Amino acid sequence: DHTRITCVKAVIQAVVVQLQQELVEPRHQSSGCWLHVLDVTGVPDDPDGRSDWSCTVALARACVEVSKHQQEFQRRRSKRHSGCSGVTTA
Repeated sequence: DHTRITCVKAVIQAVVVQLQQELVEPRHQSSGCWLHVLDVTGVPDDPDGRSDWSCTVALARACVEVSKHQQEFQRRRSKRHSGCSGVTTA
């Protein structure tokens, strides 16, 4: 059922967007909820078994996307901090 796969992909994408926003604009820990676990094991499978693979691929892609975003953000942040010393580099 494409609807089920689409829903799972939408949930995963929403989590990715939220994680990316947290990297750019972190909240104070006391000001909101933090996602610790996203359990998608209860999502029923398609009778022909294709949804398992589709969901696995979507989750793997989301993890890679967040990881790339985190690495990029950390690089930019470290460049910003190294340039804040007031020393001009050539």
